[in-house]
Amino acid sequence: MVKIIPTSRPSGPGGDADPALAAVRALVSAAGVPMAVFDGQGECLVANPAFVLHAAQYGGGPTSAGSGEQRVTFSPDGQRGWKLASVAEEAGQARTVDFIDVVANALPIMFNAKDAQSRYLFMNRYQADVYGISPREAVGRTAADLLGDAYGSYTSAIDAQVLRTGRATPFFEEAYAGVDGAVRNWLTSKVPLVSATGTVWGIATVALDITERKLLELRLREAKEQAEVGSRAKSRFLANMSHELRTPLNAVIGFAEIMREEALGPLGAREYREYAGLILRSGLTLLDLISNLLDYARAEAGSLSLVVTDVEILRLLRSVTIGVRDDAAAGSNAPLPAVDVEPQTGIIAIRGDEQRLRQMLRALIGNALKFTPAGGRVTVRAQALPGGGAEVAVADSGIGMSPDELEQAFDPFWQADNRLGRTREGAGIGLKLARQLAMLHGGSLTLESQKGQGTRAILRLPHDPPVPADRPPAP
Repeated sequence: MVKIIPTSRPSGPGGDADPALAAVRALVSAAGVPMAVFDGQGECLVANPAFVLHAAQYGGGPTSAGSGEQRVTFSPDGQRGWKLASVAEEAGQARTVDFIDVVANALPIMFNAKDAQSRYLFMNRYQADVYGISPREAVGRTAADLLGDAYGSYTSAIDAQVLRTGRATPFFEEAYAGVDGAVRNWLTSKVPLVSATGTVWGIATVALDITERKLLELRLREAKEQAEVGSRAKSRFLANMSHELRTPLNAVIGFAEIMREEALGPLGAREYREYAGLILRSGLTLLDLISNLLDYARAEAGSLSLVVTDVEILRLLRSVTIGVRDDAAAGSNAPLPAVDVEPQTGIIAIRGDEQRLRQMLRALIGNALKFTPAGGRVTVRAQALPGGGAEVAVADSGIGMSPDELEQAFDPFWQADNRLGRTREGAGIGLKLARQLAMLHGGSLTLESQKGQGTRAILRLPHDPPVPADRPPAP
């Protein structure tokens, strides 16, 4: 008579005292066939409900096995004395197998063991199914016998390396076809089998099927390449259109300036001179927009470069602030917010592209003026960074942005004021381009904002921009 302990019964207040037995209990409980584990004295340590029911039907009761029709058999074996009894569902009779064999055949991976001559000692059912044989038929054969000489030579060389070094291989990828002819991708590792005396006597191999993952990687790579092709095409289009627009626009600006200055004689009516001034100002605005589009396209394509020289930040900041304020005053009859450049003593010098730095500062100060109503204030401040470099902060008391708007602020062509009837000009690429130029200098541009409480833009620049590998630093 053999006692059967159902899997729901713990061995103590905290469950199984032996972690190994706890793992066995979980495996047996999940089995789809009647299954139990017995110790060397014939006591059933673990049994799933299906096994208990089977024992009741064929062994004389739910607490016994091995009697009646003797459909359930077991025999103690191994150092631990555990033996697994499993009742084959289709046959309706019991068979006793090694526990490791059952576990290996339950795994959805390739698993095998070979001797020192790369002959299979064991192959689990998963791998045997891929090869179109039974696990028993694989024993004594080599990979060359099953998959051909080419693969056999390749994998035997790896086996020999493991046998020689006694070290496991890192996981590596390989691909070959199974019995169905379909090529699968595998993530494989080989480990040495070592005896108690330290002698390497064989190799164990584990391989995971990663075919679906490789297909997904291929699709993602193709999608990325298609996106990059589309991005490059867009950038080329913007660059070409910007160039084509600038050529006639320069002529419009030149002739408007001549007319406004009446260089060839009086225009007649006083309004003509004013109209010429409006044409000139609109042309300059449009030229600035087109230039930004061209630079944005170049930056997106990675073809924008720097002309690096010594730059004094405070001098540049005061110059840009005055220019932006004058341009804003000339382009609008409405009163402007106050603009303060906080006094700073000393010299803050860095190396950078002065034209691009001016472009960044114009975008930041221009945005602050644009989104700050009359009676508000824009404050510009610069300071040297420890260890070299400079920080420029442009703060305003304008309309500000919500957290959602702040996340979109650097998206190209996004507008904080995106109503159809908006009064603020711009294409929505100023901040995006300024950040690209900051990164090109090795710096950063960040924003802090709250809705209705203004925005603070922080530009940080290192003392020296990074130098591309194919271009030496400027003198």
